[in-house]
Amino acid sequence: MTPNAIWRKTLIFSWINLGLGLLTLFVCLIIGGGAYFVITNFEFEILTKVAIGCGAFLCVMAIYFVVMSRFGYGIRLGQLAIVERAQRGESIPNNPVEFSKSIVRERFGNSRKYYALSRDISTSLKQILRVLSRGFSLDNEAPELGNSRWVTLVVANPAIRCVDECCLTYALRQSDYEVNAASVDALTILVQNWRSFIRRAIKLSIIIYVVCLLLMALFFIPGFAVCRQMVWSSLPWLCVSFFLVLTVKIAFIDSYTLTKIVCEFLGMAEKTEINPENYKKLDSWSKMYAKIRKSAEKAAEKAEDEAARQERAERKAARSPEKAEDEVPAAADEIAETAETAETAETAETAEATEAESTAADKVAADAGDDAAT
Repeated sequence: MTPNAIWRKTLIFSWINLGLGLLTLFVCLIIGGGAYFVITNFEFEILTKVAIGCGAFLCVMAIYFVVMSRFGYGIRLGQLAIVERAQRGESIPNNPVEFSKSIVRERFGNSRKYYALSRDISTSLKQILRVLSRGFSLDNEAPELGNSRWVTLVVANPAIRCVDECCLTYALRQSDYEVNAASVDALTILVQNWRSFIRRAIKLSIIIYVVCLLLMALFFIPGFAVCRQMVWSSLPWLCVSFFLVLTVKIAFIDSYTLTKIVCEFLGMAEKTEINPENYKKLDSWSKMYAKIRKSAEKAAEKAEDEAARQERAERKAARSPEKAEDEVPAAADEIAETAETAETAETAETAEATEAESTAADKVAADAGDDAAT
């Protein structure tokens, strides 16, 4: 299934994101509109008006980005679970939202765990990109001559921001691996295929820029014309247009970007064999990468200890029935021996009683014979 087909089948997540974004935008408009009304209809000093405007702007931005980053991130992670399943060739369930919740909960546990892991991956990626921007690579110890790569990274930023989701999707696919170990492997695969990945990221990012500019023009120009006709200030409509474009971008454009880049990364990962030497190189590039890898090693050691403990318990449980089976015949023999001893004793007692009766009968007969002779 192609990335476009997968995206069309997972549009339910985009519509949920759109509804969440519009609801958040409505709350932000109330706050921003109230601040604009206060500034334009009441007499305040210029510094007071600036403070009210800046406070309202910061409050709106904080509410919007906190809601869309927290709740929107959970929605994106659910979409990733379905994208991974579809890219593997499996069918998409009838209720993808509930199905994705169960998969994510089973793999990552609570939300704090994958939030923390995503933050660590993002930090590790920033540290690695800082080294790559200086011209270093896994193939060469010395940096390559030429211009700095930071311009390329800035242009490709919209697609590069999906790397942490790529790593989480890889962790979903490698369900037999520990989560940190799978994330380390995903980052290593990304750096090994960096040149191929950055070319695709640049193309996709340019498309995102063009579409966002077209959307901004589509939303702003009609409202701007109405404001000019009614002799209103176009600044409020400019802010509304910005947030509308941002909402549509998060709901649909970012969803398509996520699906596209994740499918390409998973296809890339299937063809890549990790070079073990690259782990140590990336440890020197990123402290957070080294921290994640150390956590993965500790988890692996803990899993080995747990497996050894479980194996010992199974062996002990396997020996217990054998011991019980050995004890059963011994008990049966002891019972049989006891029964035989009792039977022998009873036989001996019976023989003694019979002999005593015979002796008594002979004595009586002898006494009777003596009396008859007398």
